[in-house]
Amino acid sequence: MKFFILSCAAVFFLGFTSPVSAATQMANLENALMCKCDDKCGKVMINCTCDTSKKTREDFQLKLASGLTVDQVVQIYVDKYGETVLSAPSKSGFNLTAWITPFAALIVGGVGVRKVIRSWVQTGTTGSDQSQAGSESMPQSGKSDSDSNRLKDELDRLET
Repeated sequence: MKFFILSCAAVFFLGFTSPVSAATQMANLENALMCKCDDKCGKVMINCTCDTSKKTREDFQLKLASGLTVDQVVQIYVDKYGETVLSAPSKSGFNLTAWITPFAALIVGGVGVRKVIRSWVQTGTTGSDQSQAGSESMPQSGKSDSDSNRLKDELDRLET
């Protein structure tokens, strides 16, 4: 009797757990793959409305109805068209660099810019102090009073 009650309870509760619906599987598949139409639209299958995408959707439905999983169908298309059919690069192998490189470049660039700006700021404060001190102690270049008077006369003549 206990076994019968447990069996009935198990069947009852299993009724609440539903397998992934066909529509959900189809949406997952369409999100995972790009359209490979002749127009080269470059859209994800779920957003594409061309004739090729309609035929591809029919093929998806046939493959899913035959019992293949979404991952298996994706692998079939990757084998047929290459990794360009994927809507996002895989996170393994060489494609991992497509995920890591932009972030690494931003970090390295930010550190480099910070170092350059710090060196400019440090050089600017110490360099300006040195240049002011140096200009006060530098002797006048070989100007004589007669040259200064001559320059002054020429400038006055040009102004009038």
